[in-house]
Amino acid sequence: MASEVKEEWCSGWGRWQVRLALLLALPVFLTGAYGTNYVFLAGPTEYRCRVPECEGSSSKVSVTAETWSQPWTKWALVPNDPCRRWSPKHLDGACTADAFDNSTSEVCENFVYRASSSIVVEFDLACKEWMRSLVGTIHCVGMLISLPIIGFISDRWGRRSALIVSSCGAGVFGLCKSFVGSYYMYVTAEMLETAFGASVYPSAFVLMIEWLGVEHRVLASFVLGIPLSLGAAFLSLLDYLTGHWRLWARIAYPPSFLFLLYPWVLPESVRWLITRGRVSEAVATIRSALNCNRMTIPKAGLEKTVMNEQEAIGSSGVLQDESLLRALIKYEVLRRRLFVCCVWWLSCVFVFYGLAVRAHVLAGSAHVNYALVAGAELPALALNTLLLDRVGRRPLLTAALLLTAVSLITLPCLPQSSTGWGTALYLSGKVGVTMSLNALYVYTAELFPTRARHRLLAACSAVGRVGAIFAPLTSLLAEYRAWLPTVLFGSLPLLSAALTFLVPDTLHQTLPDSFADLEESPPPVHINEA
Repeated sequence: MASEVKEEWCSGWGRWQVRLALLLALPVFLTGAYGTNYVFLAGPTEYRCRVPECEGSSSKVSVTAETWSQPWTKWALVPNDPCRRWSPKHLDGACTADAFDNSTSEVCENFVYRASSSIVVEFDLACKEWMRSLVGTIHCVGMLISLPIIGFISDRWGRRSALIVSSCGAGVFGLCKSFVGSYYMYVTAEMLETAFGASVYPSAFVLMIEWLGVEHRVLASFVLGIPLSLGAAFLSLLDYLTGHWRLWARIAYPPSFLFLLYPWVLPESVRWLITRGRVSEAVATIRSALNCNRMTIPKAGLEKTVMNEQEAIGSSGVLQDESLLRALIKYEVLRRRLFVCCVWWLSCVFVFYGLAVRAHVLAGSAHVNYALVAGAELPALALNTLLLDRVGRRPLLTAALLLTAVSLITLPCLPQSSTGWGTALYLSGKVGVTMSLNALYVYTAELFPTRARHRLLAACSAVGRVGAIFAPLTSLLAEYRAWLPTVLFGSLPLLSAALTFLVPDTLHQTLPDSFADLEESPPPVHINEA
């Protein structure tokens, strides 16, 4: 009876779970928009030297398309080097072809920009590509810092509290960012924004699977992945409509303050309530879920289920006290799996963010291209949901990694005129890496034993965020060879695909509970075809 009651309130898909999914969709949608905002707010902006002999002493830092290209640019500017200009022969201020020495160049003192939408213009970052790229890196450093902060809040004060703090933290520091007056204040606000606001998706994911049941983690990933992808596309649309980074921030971040109302509308995780000994609250929350799903369970049966669950969680907590370090030294299979998973996460997160950062190199509108790259996540999520429980974890991950590798390594081999094929290969690479990263959330958790699953999954995720830190810096590689970033994006998934053969598939296999179970061949789980 108790197990049946448990299945009814924590598994399946009812009206209560639909309501929960809708409530979680809004913060996940906004975090999709905030997640890579530096792609536009600190996006690459075309610039050239200001030539006072030809342009006067105007203080304008941006010019219109009509005044960008003038006849004098052919003899006053150094070709293919926006940071240098030809030296004037005389000091009379003439702007003629014979007034400049085309054998001697000098570093530009001032610059003009073709657009004024990003921080590159306002903070005068021309010829400082490392400072522009550093914004994305600082953003991702904040993401890494966010893991222990929000993780502590989640365990101490609840999944709902972690979600609210992360959502509102992004809103507070993101809005503050729109009022800063210097580059260094901007990057400080950028790091604080992600340190306190970059864990919305993990918090929402944990809350979702603790209501749906662990066996529905693939479905939870699909349900939350849709608003995440749409939010990333919305980033592009809002930047196009606003046209300036300060206005973008002042429109995008205030909706985050709506989540201050969530303590009254969003249910807490019953599992967390039970672990904290708040049994009466857990019973009341379960009863609300049952009423919403139009189910009725006797009060005695419900309380017995909660007490049994509390005992089960308490006993599992005792098991987790065993030393993970000692197990890593003792079990070679654990070290191998951890190494493989860390490489997977590092590669996939690096490529995932790298493709978002480099979307502007595609032919056509930067806003349309970014929206397409974000939209490519939707078919990837759908394919994973359909195939992950049918073809297996390892075959699907291997195929997705190979799709990413082949697409991105082939891309630089195309002639420059094949813009359509180039975009198609770029998008197929994004589909492949999204499928890979989505599969890793399921596959990695199943490779590790119960007593260390959460800790090892968190370690792999942290390694992945190191990859996100380096992804924005790939723009610096392009200054040496334009094809280097894309080839690097393709090579790492190829290595990861080779490593999949070092670990077993976990589909229909009994998950290991202890470290010793890793060295035994797990018996298959028989699935009834009824």
